[in-house]
Amino acid sequence: MLNQHEPVFALVAGELSGDTLGADLMQGLLDLYPNARFVGIGGPKMQALGLESWADMSQLSIMGFAEVIKHLPKLLKLRAHLAARIIALKPHAFIGIDAPDFNLGLAKKLKQAGLVTLHYVSPSIWAWRPKRIHKIKNSVSGMLVLFPFEEAIYQQHQIPVTCVGHPLAQQVANNPDEPALISAAKTTLGITNEQPLMAVLPGSRLSEVTSMAPVYLATLLKLHPRFPAYQFVIPCVNQRVYELLADMVAHQAPGLPIKLVQVPAQTVMQASDLVLVTSGTATLETALMARPMVIAIKVHPLSYWIMKRMALLPWVGLPNILAQQTIVPEFIQHDARADKLALALGQLIIDSQVRDAQRQHFYQLKQTLQRDSGRLAAQAVSELAGLNKAKVS
Repeated sequence: MLNQHEPVFALVAGELSGDTLGADLMQGLLDLYPNARFVGIGGPKMQALGLESWADMSQLSIMGFAEVIKHLPKLLKLRAHLAARIIALKPHAFIGIDAPDFNLGLAKKLKQAGLVTLHYVSPSIWAWRPKRIHKIKNSVSGMLVLFPFEEAIYQQHQIPVTCVGHPLAQQVANNPDEPALISAAKTTLGITNEQPLMAVLPGSRLSEVTSMAPVYLATLLKLHPRFPAYQFVIPCVNQRVYELLADMVAHQAPGLPIKLVQVPAQTVMQASDLVLVTSGTATLETALMARPMVIAIKVHPLSYWIMKRMALLPWVGLPNILAQQTIVPEFIQHDARADKLALALGQLIIDSQVRDAQRQHFYQLKQTLQRDSGRLAAQAVSELAGLNKAKVS
C-alpha cells in the first residue's frame, strides 16, 4: 500500500510553459508532503525539484496537426510506454500539464486502470473544438484551470474543477516598470539604460522558430531604417535554437543590431520597450510584464486550414481572448508579413496613447489572474487523491 506521508505523483509536461506550471505545482506539493516523489516527463525546472524524467520533454513539443501526424508513431509509442510504467507504479495521482492531445489520451488509459487523473490547463474548448469536453470528462478525475471563466464550463458538465489562477501573475514583479528592475535586466543583457530595446520572441519550439524567425528578421530589416537607435534582442531557450537563429541572422540580416541571448525571456521583456511575439503563453507573460506588443503566428497550411474551420473566436492571443476584444494587434498566417508587422510595431513606437491603452488592459488582467497558484493546485491534487490534508483557506 502506498504511503500517504511519502506520496508518489506522476506528471507529464510537454513544453517550457508546462515545465513552469509543473514546477510551481511540485513546490506546492512539497510544502504539503516534503518526502513526495515525482516521476514522468518534465523540463529543467521540474527536474530541479526532483522529478525523475523518463523521457526528453522536447519529444512532446510539437505544434500543429500536420506536425503531429508526422511524429504520431513515436508519440503513440511513448504514450503506451508511459501508461505501462505509471500503471505499474500506481501513483497517488497523475497530472497531465497542458499538451492535451497527448495527455488526455494518457489520462484516459490511467483512469480506466483505476488511477486518479487530473489535467492542468484547460484545452481551449471555449475557442475551438468544444465537443472535446466529453473526451475530457471520460479522461480525468478533475481539472485545474488558469482562468476564472473556465470554471463554469466544467461545472456545467459535472467535472470537478479548481481555478488556480496563472503562476506567471504571481511570479512577475508587481511593478515591472520599476527603473531598478529595468536597469538590472539591461545590465544582464549588456545594454545601456539609454538604448531603446525591442524583444523578439519567435517561440520556444523549433517548428515555431523555423516558421516565425524569417518573418521577424524581415520585419526588423524594414523597421531598422526608421528606428536606427533600437537594439533587437532574441532570447533562445537552448543551444540548438541559438545556433539555428545565429545561422538565420548571419544569412538574412547580418547588418542589424540583433543580440541573441540564452537568458529567460522574462529578463528580455523586463528590459524591453515593446515586444514582437508569437502566439502562445509568451503573449500572456508579455501582458503580465505590461509590455506593449504585436502578436503573429504562422503554422503549416494544413494545420491552419483545420484550425480556421474549427475556431469559435476571432483571436489567437491570450490577452485578446481574455479581454474578449482586440487589445493587441494580431497577424495570422497570410497576414503575418514583414510589411504589416513593421507598420504595427512602428505605430507602437511613435504613439504613446496606443502603448498606454495596451498597458491599462494588462494591469487589469494581472489583477484578475493573481492567485497562489501552486498552493491551490497542490491542495486540489491532494483532495482528489484522497490524501486527507486539511483544506487550505
